Amino acid sequence: MVKLRKTKTYKLWTFGAVTLATLALAAGCSNKGTTTDAGNNKAEAEKASAVEQQSSEPVELVFYSQNGSSEAFFNEVYGDKIRKKFPNYTIKYIQRTGPGTLLADMVSSKTHFDFYFNSVYGFLYEVLPVEIQYDMTDLAKKHGVDLSKLEPAAIEGFRNDVGGKLFALPIHQDVLVTLYHKDLFDKFGIPHLKDGMTWDDLYAVSKRITRNEGGVNYVGYAPMIDYLVRMNPYSIPNLDKDTLKPTINTDAKWKTFFEKLIVPPGEVAGAARGELPKDAVQVLEKFIAGQQAMVVYIPQVVKSWADRFKQVKFDFVSAPTLPDRKGVGSMPYPVYLGITQMAKNKDAAMEVLKFLISDEAQTDLAKKGLMPVVKSDSVKKAYGTDTGFQNLNWGAAFYNQAAPVPYKGPMDGMVGDIYRKYAYEVMFGTTDMNTALRKAEEETIKQVEDFRAKVNPNVFK
Repeated sequence: MVKLRKTKTYKLWTFGAVTLATLALAAGCSNKGTTTDAGNNKAEAEKASAVEQQSSEPVELVFYSQNGSSEAFFNEVYGDKIRKKFPNYTIKYIQRTGPGTLLADMVSSKTHFDFYFNSVYGFLYEVLPVEIQYDMTDLAKKHGVDLSKLEPAAIEGFRNDVGGKLFALPIHQDVLVTLYHKDLFDKFGIPHLKDGMTWDDLYAVSKRITRNEGGVNYVGYAPMIDYLVRMNPYSIPNLDKDTLKPTINTDAKWKTFFEKLIVPPGEVAGAARGELPKDAVQVLEKFIAGQQAMVVYIPQVVKSWADRFKQVKFDFVSAPTLPDRKGVGSMPYPVYLGITQMAKNKDAAMEVLKFLISDEAQTDLAKKGLMPVVKSDSVKKAYGTDTGFQNLNWGAAFYNQAAPVPYKGPMDGMVGDIYRKYAYEVMFGTTDMNTALRKAEEETIKQVEDFRAKVNPNVFK
């Protein structure tokens, strides 16, 4: 177990008090406005000059992630563009490859790294218990980082989890879309899908496709349960923020979620129920093999499995929506990049972060098939254009409004894994829904108690 350090207490920036004091000073010295303006302009010029000088000085920055991304992937997505923008910066990457390079091992051995990145599902769960997080709020203000240019769903929910602190910035994200196998649709004489479909529309098409023909079981649709739970369109928190108790058996929306999104696929599959994929990889393999017609999943999979998807005639449309949430798709699934407490040159690190959310860097990411986190329409139009799959309907990712992000906190990934395990049991009919909800609640309570006993209580504040 990692030996936990004492948590630092972060002071809130008293914006109101500072503002009032400034106004009072200005009122008392109104006859010196020219001098004051000149002083302010000089200060701003000095700040800009200092930042420019900072980016021209030799700096080494080390990146690390628990997710195990390869160095080649890191360089393609982050490293190479940072080196090009900041030629005096030495950019290094430490890949998690097993024992010794796990985050707990890295912290215990006092291995230095300036940045940590991970998906929303794992960032807080990994970072807060070992207390390497750094509140970048004042640093971002110092460097003129414009958070208003970011999609609110990608940043606000994450900040709300930790009392408004800025432990990381979203760099790219994903939402759910519907992939459909054109050859299967043509084989069974079914019109191709269009943006704006509902879940009922999807199930109706699934019924028409699901059959056994020539000894082959064809399934119209089977859910990617892992991501449905993580990105649920009902925006249900896995845990209550105030009590940290599981919501699975107390929030009525979970029962609706199971009734609408988990139970129907098993029923639609009918006799082929036993042929439903048993995990995310099987879902994709059956889709690529032409045995499943539709998958609701993240578009980035096309980049990850590019060689295999080149064998398939397919396209995207928007994710299905619910009758009571018209036009609302899934919650976003961002990847966050944050400066660590141990960073030696936090100003240089913040300049890198500022660059990575610029339209320039975001356009480059978008072209490569990574969904941008900025609001810019021109950046969004670049999405997917340099992937080898530029003829796909990449705009489907922006068709729906993103569902609001509820409380997640440091245990969200762990609890989500429990919920999805029982969701699979319900889909396969091995456990009835009420029993599954109760068992998920019981297992979660125990896991949460165990986790809380091992970590500093301040990680929940």
